[in-house]
Amino acid sequence: MTLLCLLLRSLLKDRISARIYYLLAKAAVLYYLVPLPFLKRWYGEIIRAVMPKRQMRTARIPLRWTNYAVHADEKIYVNVYAGIQIALVSVWLAVACFLIARQLAKYLRTARLIAGYTSTKMTDQQETFLAGLKEEYGIRRHVLLYQGDSEDSSMTFGMIRPVIICSKEIGSLEAELLTRHELVHIRRLDACWKILMECVTYLHWWNPVMWKLNREIDRVCEMSCDETAMFGRTEEEVKRYLLLLIEESQMKKEPAKVSVRWRAGFGENARKIKERVENLMRKKKGNRFAAGVLVATLVFANSMTVFAYRDVVHETITEEVSQEEIDRALQIDEALFVPGETAEEATAGFSSSEEMEILYENQFVDEEGNIYPIPDVAPQRGCNHDYESGTWVTHDKKSDGSCEVREYRAQMCSKCSSVIRGSLISKTIYTVCPH
Repeated sequence: MTLLCLLLRSLLKDRISARIYYLLAKAAVLYYLVPLPFLKRWYGEIIRAVMPKRQMRTARIPLRWTNYAVHADEKIYVNVYAGIQIALVSVWLAVACFLIARQLAKYLRTARLIAGYTSTKMTDQQETFLAGLKEEYGIRRHVLLYQGDSEDSSMTFGMIRPVIICSKEIGSLEAELLTRHELVHIRRLDACWKILMECVTYLHWWNPVMWKLNREIDRVCEMSCDETAMFGRTEEEVKRYLLLLIEESQMKKEPAKVSVRWRAGFGENARKIKERVENLMRKKKGNRFAAGVLVATLVFANSMTVFAYRDVVHETITEEVSQEEIDRALQIDEALFVPGETAEEATAGFSSSEEMEILYENQFVDEEGNIYPIPDVAPQRGCNHDYESGTWVTHDKKSDGSCEVREYRAQMCSKCSSVIRGSLISKTIYTVCPH
């Protein structure tokens, strides 16, 4: 979702309104905040409601690289993969909590600074000036407006009771243009979206795409705000607004100790200001309906990836078992599920190590089922190898009467009998060796 947003902005930035890009960026933020795996269950229920019910079939259940939990003796035991996942989640949460705590500390410092302005009452001129603009933008929330230092850039802080700090004299055209910009931020709840973006960045701190999206949403937020604030303004007002952008970028960026991430500001660095000026000079149209359809389509298409999530495999053992048996179960790479009263032909395609003929402790089985012993010799360098595909089967009989059978993908030379062993296909452990 994020990459599509960045790609569209890169290819079509001169033709599509920044308001559409901002909508796409906000959709990407929500996409990263919503825990998607639950959608898989929803989609599954919809499919089962539409499709006719089917009888359960024999199936192989992969347990390797899958969260596998065994419920026994009123306790839960997990496999190695699940244990690694738990350790990684612990590290992830620790770093995320540290980043969030650090940002909250900055927020409190900024809140104390803003409290210095709000301790004084607004003048009648400020209240009249703000009331007219609030009515124009349809804002009913309680908003405070104060005149700040002329060397500081204008900004808005807060969500519930937003505070606007304007660097120009209240009542002037410059103050009106700056306040319009800040009121657009307030009407669109941009401060809230920036906080959500910060939460996404800290929860996905390990993902470099998130840090890129964080910077991108700042840019498109300001550019789309410029477009909205200057919509329907005269050419003279737009020119004065562009000059304000340049003037504010040359000032001190923000009051001391103000955290950028918890407020919506007007002044930025020269490169971003240049981009905002160029964007505003290009009169681009935005179609809300088309943007909504585009976002809805992208969200639905990207939600299909939920089927790639593997469900946690749970096994409940009602009878009493030893810890050794539980540990053995957690080491199995694959399980075979066979529904009750399943016909033999239904399981014909599922071979069992018990049914497999074991003639040697190490044997090679070709594609036709022929079995050959695997000699304990090194490959001959002078041999012009002619490899045949098959499987390498190892049989390890234990002293307690149990055994372990492993099956690997393999290739064997028909001339010198050298074998190349590939990946593990299955591992089966038997309490009593049947071979």
